[in-house]
Amino acid sequence: MAARQPVRIAHLSGPNATIQNTPPLVTSNKARAKHGLPLLKDVDGAPLKHDALRSQRLAVPAKVYVEQFSAHPLESDAAELYGPPDGYIGTDGVFRKERQNAGDKPVYEIELKPEDGLYPLPYMATQADGSAWEDECTTPGGPIHRQGFFPDGSRSFEEIDRMAIGTEGTASLLSSIATIDFYRGVPPAGFTKGLPAHLRKDKGEGDIPPEVRGTHYFGYKPYHLGVGPPRQALAKATNDMQALVSGGDYDGVIWTQGSPQIEESAYWFNLLIDTTLPICGNAATSARPDQRRWTGQHRRLRALHPVAPLGR
Repeated sequence: MAARQPVRIAHLSGPNATIQNTPPLVTSNKARAKHGLPLLKDVDGAPLKHDALRSQRLAVPAKVYVEQFSAHPLESDAAELYGPPDGYIGTDGVFRKERQNAGDKPVYEIELKPEDGLYPLPYMATQADGSAWEDECTTPGGPIHRQGFFPDGSRSFEEIDRMAIGTEGTASLLSSIATIDFYRGVPPAGFTKGLPAHLRKDKGEGDIPPEVRGTHYFGYKPYHLGVGPPRQALAKATNDMQALVSGGDYDGVIWTQGSPQIEESAYWFNLLIDTTLPICGNAATSARPDQRRWTGQHRRLRALHPVAPLGR
Protein backbone atom coordinates (compact mmCIF):
# COMPACT_ATOMS: atom_id res chain seq x y z
CA MET A 1 0.00 0.00 0.00
CA ALA A 2 1.37 3.40 -0.96
CA ALA A 3 2.13 5.76 1.87
CA ARG A 4 -0.43 8.52 2.37
CA GLN A 5 0.82 11.82 1.06
CA PRO A 6 0.94 14.57 3.69
CA VAL A 7 -1.88 17.09 3.50
CA ARG A 8 -0.78 20.64 2.63
CA ILE A 9 -3.02 23.58 3.44
CA ALA A 10 -2.63 27.25 2.54
CA HIS A 11 -3.91 29.83 5.02
CA LEU A 12 -4.78 33.22 3.52
CA SER A 13 -5.36 36.10 5.94
CA GLY A 14 -8.29 38.41 5.28
CA PRO A 15 -9.19 41.80 6.79
CA ASN A 16 -10.70 42.29 10.25
CA ALA A 17 -10.29 38.56 10.94
CA THR A 18 -11.57 38.25 14.51
CA ILE A 19 -10.20 34.72 14.72
CA GLN A 20 -6.71 36.28 14.36
CA ASN A 21 -7.37 38.80 17.13
CA THR A 22 -6.29 38.59 20.77
CA PRO A 23 -7.50 40.08 24.05
CA PRO A 24 -5.38 43.06 25.17
CA LEU A 25 -2.01 42.28 26.75
CA VAL A 26 -2.68 43.59 30.25
CA THR A 27 0.15 43.90 32.78
CA SER A 28 -0.19 41.08 35.32
CA ASN A 29 -0.57 41.60 39.05
CA LYS A 30 2.73 39.77 39.47
CA ALA A 31 4.42 42.55 37.48
CA ARG A 32 2.37 45.27 39.17
CA ALA A 33 3.43 44.06 42.62
CA LYS A 34 7.04 43.91 41.45
CA HIS A 35 6.95 47.55 40.27
CA GLY A 36 4.68 48.98 42.96
CA LEU A 37 1.77 49.61 40.57
CA PRO A 38 -1.94 49.47 41.45
CA LEU A 39 -3.24 45.91 41.31
CA LEU A 40 -6.11 44.67 39.19
CA LYS A 41 -9.16 44.22 41.45
CA ASP A 42 -12.29 42.09 41.43
CA VAL A 43 -15.82 43.41 41.97
CA ASP A 44 -15.32 43.44 45.74
CA GLY A 45 -12.11 45.45 45.52
CA ALA A 46 -9.79 42.55 46.30
CA PRO A 47 -6.83 41.70 44.03
CA LEU A 48 -7.79 39.35 41.21
CA LYS A 49 -7.34 35.73 42.22
CA HIS A 50 -5.45 34.81 39.03
CA ASP A 51 -3.28 36.49 36.44
CA ALA A 52 -4.11 35.92 32.81
CA LEU A 53 -1.50 33.58 31.33
CA ARG A 54 -0.23 34.60 27.90
CA SER A 55 1.72 32.43 25.48
CA GLN A 56 5.39 33.47 25.59
CA ARG A 57 8.85 32.07 24.82
CA LEU A 58 11.54 31.22 27.34
CA ALA A 59 14.87 32.98 26.83
CA VAL A 60 16.92 30.29 28.61
CA PRO A 61 16.18 26.79 29.98
CA ALA A 62 14.48 26.73 33.38
CA LYS A 63 14.05 23.88 35.85
CA VAL A 64 10.74 23.67 37.69
CA TYR A 65 9.27 21.27 40.23
CA VAL A 66 5.65 20.24 39.83
CA GLU A 67 3.66 18.79 42.71
CA GLN A 68 2.75 15.17 42.12
CA PHE A 69 -0.97 14.46 41.61
CA SER A 70 -1.77 18.12 40.83
CA ALA A 71 -2.93 17.60 37.21
CA HIS A 72 -6.36 16.28 38.24
CA PRO A 73 -8.22 16.22 41.57
CA LEU A 74 -8.57 12.43 41.44
CA GLU A 75 -5.01 11.47 40.55
CA SER A 76 -4.22 10.80 44.20
CA ASP A 77 -7.30 8.59 44.43
CA ALA A 78 -5.42 6.12 42.21
CA ALA A 79 -1.98 6.75 43.69
CA GLU A 80 -1.16 3.04 43.72
CA LEU A 81 -1.22 3.03 39.91
CA TYR A 82 1.54 5.63 39.61
CA GLY A 83 5.29 5.37 39.47
CA PRO A 84 7.40 7.22 42.04
CA PRO A 85 8.05 10.98 41.86
CA ASP A 86 11.43 12.31 40.75
CA GLY A 87 12.14 13.50 44.25
CA TYR A 88 10.92 15.64 47.14
CA ILE A 89 10.93 19.30 48.12
CA GLY A 90 11.64 19.77 51.80
CA THR A 91 10.31 22.52 54.02
CA ASP A 92 13.62 24.27 53.39
CA GLY A 93 12.80 24.46 49.68
CA VAL A 94 15.61 22.10 48.65
CA PHE A 95 15.02 19.30 46.13
CA ARG A 96 16.27 15.86 47.17
CA LYS A 97 15.95 12.47 45.54
CA GLU A 98 14.93 10.80 48.78
CA ARG A 99 12.28 11.80 51.32
CA GLN A 100 13.79 13.20 54.49
CA ASN A 101 10.66 14.02 56.48
CA ALA A 102 6.96 13.20 56.39
CA GLY A 103 6.20 16.76 55.35
CA ASP A 104 8.38 16.63 52.21
CA LYS A 105 6.37 17.23 49.04
CA PRO A 106 6.66 14.69 46.17
CA VAL A 107 7.46 16.41 42.87
CA TYR A 108 8.33 15.90 39.22
CA GLU A 109 11.45 17.64 38.00
CA ILE A 110 10.96 19.26 34.58
CA GLU A 111 13.48 21.13 32.44
CA LEU A 112 11.70 23.66 30.26
CA LYS A 113 13.60 24.71 27.14
CA PRO A 114 13.15 27.58 24.66
CA GLU A 115 12.89 25.11 21.81
CA ASP A 116 9.86 23.49 23.47
CA GLY A 117 7.74 26.32 22.11
CA LEU A 118 5.29 28.67 23.79
CA TYR A 119 4.50 28.46 27.50
CA PRO A 120 1.57 30.16 29.31
CA LEU A 121 3.08 32.73 31.68
CA PRO A 122 2.06 35.97 33.43
CA TYR A 123 2.49 39.07 31.25
CA MET A 124 5.27 41.16 32.83
CA ALA A 125 5.60 44.12 30.43
CA THR A 126 4.95 47.72 31.45
CA GLN A 127 4.75 50.90 29.39
CA ALA A 128 7.80 53.02 28.59
CA ASP A 129 6.82 55.53 31.31
CA GLY A 130 6.64 52.77 33.91
CA SER A 131 2.84 52.55 34.07
CA ALA A 132 0.88 49.35 33.57
CA TRP A 133 -0.69 48.30 30.31
CA GLU A 134 -4.46 48.40 30.80
CA ASP A 135 -5.50 48.06 27.16
CA GLU A 136 -4.05 48.25 23.65
CA CYS A 137 -3.74 52.07 23.80
CA THR A 138 -1.25 53.88 26.01
CA THR A 139 -4.17 55.96 27.32
CA PRO A 140 -7.88 55.10 27.09
CA GLY A 141 -9.18 56.07 23.66
CA GLY A 142 -5.84 57.56 22.65
CA PRO A 143 -4.15 57.44 19.23
CA ILE A 144 -0.97 55.63 20.35
CA HIS A 145 -1.56 51.92 20.46
CA ARG A 146 -0.32 48.37 20.03
CA GLN A 147 -1.91 46.01 17.53
CA GLY A 148 -4.04 43.15 18.79
CA PHE A 149 -4.43 41.25 15.53
CA PHE A 150 -1.80 38.81 14.28
CA PRO A 151 -0.05 39.88 11.03
CA ASP A 152 -0.61 36.40 9.55
CA GLY A 153 -2.07 33.09 10.67
CA SER A 154 1.16 31.49 11.88
CA ARG A 155 0.93 32.58 15.53
CA SER A 156 -2.69 31.56 16.04
CA PHE A 157 -1.98 28.14 14.54
CA GLU A 158 1.15 27.79 16.68
CA GLU A 159 -0.80 28.56 19.86
CA ILE A 160 -3.51 26.06 18.97
CA ASP A 161 -0.95 23.40 18.09
CA ARG A 162 0.97 23.97 21.33
CA MET A 163 -1.82 24.61 23.84
CA ALA A 164 -4.93 22.82 22.62
CA ILE A 165 -5.52 19.31 23.98
CA GLY A 166 -7.32 16.70 21.92
CA THR A 167 -9.74 14.06 23.17
CA GLU A 168 -6.83 11.61 23.35
CA GLY A 169 -4.98 13.91 25.77
CA THR A 170 -2.28 14.97 23.30
CA ALA A 171 -1.29 18.23 21.62
CA SER A 172 0.08 18.99 18.11
CA LEU A 173 -3.48 18.77 16.82
CA LEU A 174 -2.66 20.64 13.61
CA SER A 175 0.93 19.73 12.76
CA SER A 176 0.19 16.04 13.28
CA ILE A 177 -2.23 15.94 10.36
CA ALA A 178 -1.20 18.69 7.94
CA THR A 179 1.50 21.08 6.82
CA ILE A 180 0.19 24.64 6.72
CA ASP A 181 1.72 27.60 4.90
CA PHE A 182 0.67 31.15 5.68
CA TYR A 183 -0.01 34.00 3.26
CA ARG A 184 -0.86 37.53 4.26
CA GLY A 185 -3.36 38.34 1.52
CA VAL A 186 -5.29 41.32 2.93
CA PRO A 187 -4.07 41.00 6.53
CA PRO A 188 -5.68 42.43 9.68
CA ALA A 189 -2.35 43.67 11.09
CA GLY A 190 0.96 44.88 9.73
CA PHE A 191 4.58 45.72 10.37
CA THR A 192 4.70 49.48 10.76
CA LYS A 193 8.51 49.40 10.89
CA GLY A 194 8.89 46.69 8.26
CA LEU A 195 10.33 43.21 8.78
CA PRO A 196 13.57 41.60 7.50
CA ALA A 197 13.05 38.62 5.23
CA HIS A 198 14.73 36.17 7.63
CA LEU A 199 12.14 36.94 10.34
CA ARG A 200 9.09 36.32 8.17
CA LYS A 201 6.71 33.57 9.27
CA ASP A 202 4.58 33.81 6.15
CA LYS A 203 5.36 32.57 2.67
CA GLY A 204 6.79 35.53 0.87
CA GLU A 205 9.98 36.86 -0.66
CA GLY A 206 12.22 39.67 0.53
CA ASP A 207 11.87 42.19 3.32
CA ILE A 208 8.45 43.52 4.24
CA PRO A 209 8.60 47.34 3.88
CA PRO A 210 6.96 49.58 6.49
CA GLU A 211 3.20 49.15 6.35
CA VAL A 212 0.39 51.64 6.98
CA ARG A 213 -2.97 50.96 8.64
CA GLY A 214 -5.78 51.36 6.14
CA THR A 215 -3.44 50.87 3.18
CA HIS A 216 -1.63 47.58 3.76
CA TYR A 217 -3.62 46.06 6.62
CA PHE A 218 -7.12 46.40 8.02
CA GLY A 219 -8.19 45.78 11.63
CA TYR A 220 -11.17 46.99 13.63
CA LYS A 221 -9.28 47.39 16.93
CA PRO A 222 -8.69 49.68 18.72
CA TYR A 223 -12.30 50.39 17.84
CA HIS A 224 -11.91 54.15 17.49
CA LEU A 225 -9.06 53.58 15.01
CA GLY A 226 -10.61 50.72 13.07
CA VAL A 227 -10.37 50.63 9.28
CA GLY A 228 -12.05 48.57 6.58
CA PRO A 229 -10.57 47.51 3.25
CA PRO A 230 -11.41 49.26 -0.03
CA ARG A 231 -13.34 47.40 -2.71
CA GLN A 232 -10.13 46.69 -4.61
CA ALA A 233 -8.96 44.49 -1.74
CA LEU A 234 -11.49 41.83 -2.75
CA ALA A 235 -9.93 41.69 -6.20
CA LYS A 236 -6.49 41.19 -4.66
CA ALA A 237 -7.77 38.45 -2.38
CA THR A 238 -9.44 36.73 -5.33
CA ASN A 239 -6.27 36.83 -7.42
CA ASP A 240 -4.20 35.56 -4.49
CA MET A 241 -6.67 32.75 -3.88
CA GLN A 242 -6.66 31.73 -7.55
CA ALA A 243 -2.85 31.61 -7.58
CA LEU A 244 -2.82 29.35 -4.51
CA VAL A 245 -5.34 26.84 -5.82
CA SER A 246 -3.77 26.79 -9.28
CA GLY A 247 -0.19 26.17 -8.15
CA GLY A 248 -0.62 22.47 -7.44
CA ASP A 249 1.02 22.74 -4.00
CA TYR A 250 -2.04 22.53 -1.78
CA ASP A 251 -5.00 20.31 -1.00
CA GLY A 252 -7.16 23.19 0.19
CA VAL A 253 -7.20 26.79 1.39
CA ILE A 254 -8.40 28.44 4.61
CA TRP A 255 -9.59 32.04 4.39
CA THR A 256 -10.07 34.05 7.61
CA GLN A 257 -12.04 37.29 7.73
CA GLY A 258 -14.37 39.25 9.97
CA SER A 259 -17.80 37.66 10.35
CA PRO A 260 -19.78 40.62 8.84
CA GLN A 261 -18.08 40.21 5.44
CA ILE A 262 -16.93 36.60 5.13
CA GLU A 263 -20.15 35.36 3.53
CA GLU A 264 -19.88 37.93 0.77
CA SER A 265 -16.24 37.02 0.16
CA ALA A 266 -17.09 33.31 0.06
CA TYR A 267 -19.86 34.01 -2.46
CA TRP A 268 -17.41 36.00 -4.60
CA PHE A 269 -14.79 33.25 -4.44
CA ASN A 270 -17.43 30.69 -5.41
CA LEU A 271 -18.27 32.70 -8.51
CA LEU A 272 -14.76 33.50 -9.66
CA ILE A 273 -12.26 30.92 -8.37
CA ASP A 274 -11.69 28.16 -10.91
CA THR A 275 -10.83 25.12 -8.80
CA THR A 276 -12.10 21.82 -7.43
CA LEU A 277 -10.14 22.29 -4.19
CA PRO A 278 -12.06 23.07 -0.99
CA ILE A 279 -11.91 26.67 0.24
CA CYS A 280 -12.92 27.02 3.90
CA GLY A 281 -13.92 30.42 5.29
CA ASN A 282 -13.38 30.90 9.04
CA ALA A 283 -14.74 33.73 11.18
CA ALA A 284 -15.27 34.18 14.90
CA THR A 285 -17.75 36.05 17.07
CA SER A 286 -15.34 36.95 19.88
CA ALA A 287 -11.63 37.58 20.24
CA ARG A 288 -10.40 34.01 20.77
CA PRO A 289 -11.73 30.46 21.27
CA ASP A 290 -11.12 30.68 25.02
CA GLN A 291 -13.06 33.94 25.17
CA ARG A 292 -15.94 32.54 23.12
CA ARG A 293 -16.17 29.65 25.56
CA TRP A 294 -16.13 31.65 28.77
CA THR A 295 -17.38 35.20 28.04
CA GLY A 296 -21.05 34.27 28.38
CA GLN A 297 -20.58 32.59 31.75
CA HIS A 298 -18.35 35.46 32.94
CA ARG A 299 -20.99 38.01 32.05
CA ARG A 300 -23.74 36.01 33.77
CA LEU A 301 -21.69 35.78 36.97
CA ARG A 302 -20.93 39.50 36.96
CA ALA A 303 -24.55 40.36 36.24
CA LEU A 304 -25.57 38.46 39.39
CA HIS A 305 -23.26 40.59 41.53
CA PRO A 306 -25.10 43.65 42.87
CA VAL A 307 -22.19 46.05 42.22
CA ALA A 308 -20.58 44.39 39.22
CA PRO A 309 -20.14 46.47 36.08
CA LEU A 310 -19.50 44.49 32.91
CA GLY A 311 -16.43 46.52 32.01
CA ARG A 312 -13.20 46.76 33.94
